Amino acid sequence: MSEKKTGFPSIDKPWLKLYSEKTLNAEAPKCSIYEFLEQNNRDYPQDIAINYLGREINYKTLFENIDKTAKAFVAAGVKKGDIVTVALPSVPEALYCVYALNKLGAIANMVHPLAGHPDLIFYLNEVGSELMVLFDATYQILSDYFKETKVKRAVVVSAGDSMPFVIKKLYSLKNKKLDLPNDGFAVHWQSFIQAGADTPLPVVKKDPDSTAVISHTGGTTGSPKGCMCSDNNYNSMIVQIGNVLNVQRKESQLAVLPPFINYSLCSAMLEPIALGTTCILLPKYEPEKFYEYAKKYKPNYITSIPPYWEALLGLEIPKGLDMSFLRMPVYGGEAMAPQNEAAVNEILQSLGVRNPMSKGLGMTELISAATLTSFDGTMTDSVGAPLPKVNCMIADPDTAKELPYNTEGEICFSGPTVMIGYYENQEATDDLIKTDENGVRWLHTGDLGTLDERGVLRITGRIKRILMTKGKDGNVTKLFPVRIENVVNEHPSVRVSCVIGIPDEERVNYPRAIVELNDGVTPSDTLANDIKRYCAEHLPDYSLPDEVVFTEALPRTARGKIDYRALEKEVQQ
Repeated sequence: MSEKKTGFPSIDKPWLKLYSEKTLNAEAPKCSIYEFLEQNNRDYPQDIAINYLGREINYKTLFENIDKTAKAFVAAGVKKGDIVTVALPSVPEALYCVYALNKLGAIANMVHPLAGHPDLIFYLNEVGSELMVLFDATYQILSDYFKETKVKRAVVVSAGDSMPFVIKKLYSLKNKKLDLPNDGFAVHWQSFIQAGADTPLPVVKKDPDSTAVISHTGGTTGSPKGCMCSDNNYNSMIVQIGNVLNVQRKESQLAVLPPFINYSLCSAMLEPIALGTTCILLPKYEPEKFYEYAKKYKPNYITSIPPYWEALLGLEIPKGLDMSFLRMPVYGGEAMAPQNEAAVNEILQSLGVRNPMSKGLGMTELISAATLTSFDGTMTDSVGAPLPKVNCMIADPDTAKELPYNTEGEICFSGPTVMIGYYENQEATDDLIKTDENGVRWLHTGDLGTLDERGVLRITGRIKRILMTKGKDGNVTKLFPVRIENVVNEHPSVRVSCVIGIPDEERVNYPRAIVELNDGVTPSDTLANDIKRYCAEHLPDYSLPDEVVFTEALPRTARGKIDYRALEKEVQQ
């Protein structure tokens, strides 16, 4: 292990002393994510890989369904290197697609199934997908817009397709099967699978450093970008988290977030089933049903986000509930107010959960977490220490030179989980990932922070602006004020705008656009509504400003930049 010698964290790596020799020496296999899954579980065919609403899918069945899906893709013309867009919630078919495409050497382009047609069209055209696997509700969103894409065929999945028999019957009574045009363009999942039944599977050798999945993010700007993530990226994250958390075969993990988010796809889905741990899937997670889920599934791990944990503060605790089965409650995505974190931990402790919540700092571009706090409660004022294979540097934001311990600068990470880059966007990749004189690729997070002599990282501020909000589908997602401002500023009556988040009990935050108008333009409700309509033509639903407020002059910093922090402080007062 490294000892402090130089005074620079990235060289000394003091956090390595926090890990066991076993964890430090654990190496990820250099293979595809499908090969990792198969190699680690082929000898345990009866172990449960997925629990979907009570239907238990063992590894034998999982591998059979992956092969059936792969055959269907081959029958549909998919070959090595093709990019297939997958827009599904947390249903087994999403994982069948990811692994089947990976087995064929193809790429899964994972997108939000209810993103709205402008974003969905962008995601499809960005990669030129000719085949799309999508949720039935997504088909209804896109049905009039496929002509604007290169999609030649759509496979429609229902949440009911893999449900247990009784639940499926009840579901079908409430949700009529979607009628599809009889032109062969769109087919239901079962028809898709049946069409490939007699198709032979090719043997494909995949380079584990090549792209396995494209996961979308706004990066630091809010403009949609596709993160190209390799097999080695995912396998490294799976092995690191698995060893740090000491994940054991036959345990279980509740997947709270949908699979188009890397944080969930990797840490809550691919990780557990790769390591022999049951992944509990829910097509739609409802925070108010937390105790119901806990009683039914008894998960050992829950990887969630602050708004979902904070929902516990308003729920009545069922009498006699024992949650000692929950070994590791984890959150990420954004910070949680210290008082709320303490209150949630108190509730969990009262229910028998021995470990306080752990948290970390991560990005889609880093696959998931880059740091994690210990479970002994000694890092509660931080985002924890870097994972064992991750290196961390605090850099001067102007020069990119490393700063010593306890000095504020930009948080940067390097290591095997740094993405390949943004899809066909080298300029944005180069803005985010800088290669130093030793050939090391450093990802610049846009967060400000400090590292202490123990290797513990603390966030002190942000260079970038990101908010969390809840869309109409009930999912919490990131909101990028800059992206909204860019659209508002295009309106012919607007000189400039600033978007801030307004805290809201229902939506976490909702966007308010504060607008300076061009000379001679008179503020009015009609104009505010017209700006909203313009935004609706160019932004997904969850990014639409709920309010448009006019001002004579936006506050400015000493350097002449719009002072969004001053506007945020006005709201907080």
